Amino acid sequence: MPADQMTVTDLPDALHDTLCALLPRLVQEVFAQDIVTEDKGSDGLDLVTSIDLAMQARLEQDLAALLPGSVVVGEEDYAAHEGHDPVWLIDPLDGTVNFVAQLPAYSVAVVLLIAGQPALAAVYDIPQGDLYSAQAGRGARLNGAPLQPRTHKARLAVVSSGLLKDLAQTAPAALAELLEAFKLRNFGSQALHLCYAAAGRVSLVASREAKGWDDLAGALIAQEAGLTYGSYAPAACARPMDQDQLSLCAPADHFETYTPLFARACS
Repeated sequence: MPADQMTVTDLPDALHDTLCALLPRLVQEVFAQDIVTEDKGSDGLDLVTSIDLAMQARLEQDLAALLPGSVVVGEEDYAAHEGHDPVWLIDPLDGTVNFVAQLPAYSVAVVLLIAGQPALAAVYDIPQGDLYSAQAGRGARLNGAPLQPRTHKARLAVVSSGLLKDLAQTAPAALAELLEAFKLRNFGSQALHLCYAAAGRVSLVASREAKGWDDLAGALIAQEAGLTYGSYAPAACARPMDQDQLSLCAPADHFETYTPLFARACS
């Protein structure tokens, strides 16, 4: 079947396992290289390393070979693909600043989009060696086994720095409500945040500034684990991958309860 006519049900059965085997192997090869770090943007807060670039180059090569006729687009030098081909959307190193600072929270995130919809995803937690994955309609997995979300009494919410700033400036009362309901955390890797939600480690994940490559792999895993993912914006609509996603991911009851709260940041 031509790639541009493929549907989710047409994915080769072995593609999930092949993708999950690929990511740890590439990390082992690429992360052994020397590291060069440069500023990304004008504020000096975001960084890009030679590992980001080398990892993206390898993923562009190897993912295209996994599914002939597909295309690969990534965070570095992102350009939207026009057409109906399956698209691999990748974040070659989600949590670059953590990686540079040797903080153990960074990952590689890959999602396959078919007709614009996430169909297959994998997020590799590099320091922990954990591989989260999902295929649409087939559930979420952790290290190859069905993902079993944890239950516990801790009430933890991951909220991005950009969204916290928005709340502080435009809706301080909403921020106060949030702080009364949850302990806040931010681990610096949005893909991992969403996987933590899928695993039941945190109660919700909300971000203003996450882009599509930050969100969509972890979002599919979370949705396949039973969570709800979408925009908290009052007039939610599909957003280009390189724009802020204004996203919220949580169990359905939390999603319904806290979407209006985060929407107040858009005032």
